[in-house]
Amino acid sequence: MVHREAPKSILVHVLFGLRKLLGVATFALIIVLVGPKLFVLFDNPKNATVPAKLFEAREYVLSKSVPVLHRYVPTNIAGSDRSDWILIGLAIVVTIFSGAIAQRAQTASNRRLLRKSAQAWRRKEGVKPGSKLDAELETTLRMAESGKTVNRQELLRVFAETKKKLDTFGREVAFLAVDVVGSAGMKAGEDHASIQYDFEEYRKLVERIFRARGVLKTAWTPDGVMACFAHVEDACQSGKDVIKSLKVFNREVKLSKADFSVRCGVNAGLVYFDDSTPLETISDRVIDVAGHMQ
Repeated sequence: MVHREAPKSILVHVLFGLRKLLGVATFALIIVLVGPKLFVLFDNPKNATVPAKLFEAREYVLSKSVPVLHRYVPTNIAGSDRSDWILIGLAIVVTIFSGAIAQRAQTASNRRLLRKSAQAWRRKEGVKPGSKLDAELETTLRMAESGKTVNRQELLRVFAETKKKLDTFGREVAFLAVDVVGSAGMKAGEDHASIQYDFEEYRKLVERIFRARGVLKTAWTPDGVMACFAHVEDACQSGKDVIKSLKVFNREVKLSKADFSVRCGVNAGLVYFDDSTPLETISDRVIDVAGHMQ
């Protein structure tokens, strides 16, 4: 069954209107063709106005339709002409068929609405394409689309189930953004091999510090990194450790003339992601603020 709660298109409006008209016409046809049969039990039924009108209407309908009906459908059953009953049967079949078409059109419209609303909900909640949650939402959507009932209640049910799953991916985490200050100027006039060596060693240093503090995820740019930690204390301490370790790094490790110095920014909050989601694909204000703070 289809509950017509989604906004109906012009086509759906027309189809449901046609079904309603056919239903009324079929009911009227039954009255016209069957009604006179009931009055034959009375004496002189044609002398009364209502029976007389029904008899006239019956004769008119049969005179117009029977010749056409005889061309395509045999109407004699058990030695009697059953054109009237055949007409009623055909009218009922056409009405039911038109209703089925209208319902299929509405179901297709509801499924499109379901899919469109799901896409908007994905964007609002920050569900990333290809993530585990996205795959589960897609599975739930397909199950809903394959059912006979596709309506607003079904849409809300899908979103409610996905919201529960989304909440399981929500985690209070901290983000540390670290960026090398003046990296472009540091590379000017330096040997390419030396610069490459320095930045590779710098990255190894930072990654060792992050691992020691239990980093969850990292996303590197050529000269910076965004790191995710389970606790804000770990993020803050990692930033401090990087800054402190640069004294020894600049004195004993690097080959280029310019010293390494960094800017750090930390922010914490609830972020939705699963373990399979790369950090660089996560878009969240918590991450943006951490980047701006450094």
